[in-house]
Amino acid sequence: MAADYSNLSVLVIDDQAVARQWVRGVLGTLGIERVVEAKSSREALQAVTERGARFDLILVDLRMPGKDGIETIRMLASMGLQCAIAILSIEDERVIESAGLLATLRGLNLVGAVSKPLNVEKLELILTRTTEVRGQKMPATIDLADGELAGALAGRELELHYQPKIQMLSGECAGAEATVHWMHPRHGLLDAGVIGPMAERSPELLKELTTFTLHQAITTCGRWHADGREIGVSVNVSPMVFDQLDLPDIIETLALERNVLPGGITIEVAEATLPVSLATMVDIVARLRIKGFRVALDEFTGRHSAVEQVLGMPFNELKLDRAFVDGCSETPSKRAVVEAGLAIARSLKLSSVGVGMTKRPDWDLLAELGCEFAQGPFIARPMPESGFDIWLPQWMMHKQRQ
Repeated sequence: MAADYSNLSVLVIDDQAVARQWVRGVLGTLGIERVVEAKSSREALQAVTERGARFDLILVDLRMPGKDGIETIRMLASMGLQCAIAILSIEDERVIESAGLLATLRGLNLVGAVSKPLNVEKLELILTRTTEVRGQKMPATIDLADGELAGALAGRELELHYQPKIQMLSGECAGAEATVHWMHPRHGLLDAGVIGPMAERSPELLKELTTFTLHQAITTCGRWHADGREIGVSVNVSPMVFDQLDLPDIIETLALERNVLPGGITIEVAEATLPVSLATMVDIVARLRIKGFRVALDEFTGRHSAVEQVLGMPFNELKLDRAFVDGCSETPSKRAVVEAGLAIARSLKLSSVGVGMTKRPDWDLLAELGCEFAQGPFIARPMPESGFDIWLPQWMMHKQRQ
């Protein structure tokens, strides 16, 4: 069944009337009629302000008189917009990629950076990513009363969802990343990207949330192992907790209480965490490794500072950032970053994981380049433990047919 995009609202920013009409026509082909046009950055600002930033997707041209597309991106970012952004341009491919990178760095939800003319194939990929962004609840849009998250934690309203990690060569499910979710009575399903920043406002609440997440994940891992499933779990730990020197002891106690071997548990630390305190980070990572746990460097982008620091830490695993994995088969600069990351992983004898994979061509390229594991919507989205139990045998049957 074809996807229904008819309920999406789109703003098209382009100084050329012919180009705007062309885009409107392609959008209409896929059933999108709620389209607003702006021929300049000033008109775009008026449209966004008048509609209260309720657009689902904004399409931006780069070459415009007055304020160009780069300046428009800067303006949209300054407004804190949470809708999807896509760039359309006749500029050189590297310029388009750079504009896309700028949008991401400024905190916008980039869903595409493509050359003109827009066609149905390009648009469908952009719209697929737009619906994913639309389904996410962003922190800026959530208004919670004081103590609401603490109450949900105490009332056992939170649960973990698990996203499979697949061994690319064999197709076996080798592990799952556990992330906290909350079915909020007003806001619907909130994920860790929303819950985490809320918890970080209170160090004590964050500590409780981290303990809850580790407890639930390790308990699930123990059940899987008891059922004969050699599936590990990984948990991403907040930077504000990763400077806690007794963290390895806390995790070890939880594992011992549930009779889970430490090798089945991976603690993930995001690349952005590294500069917090190098001495403390090395202390914690080394002690986790000594106790037998695995440690992964998450969201690896290959920045020079991160490369320098990863050389001095005993990580087991390198997880390539989704910003470069998604679309690496079609964007040379993303492929270059992926190749560099995989080369670093091989030279340091680290496992490699491609995160955020959304389509088959990216899978094929990463497999060709020697990436060991894959994770992302192309395989499965995060799901409750009960859903994971249903998904796993179905995946195994699918793998056997390949």
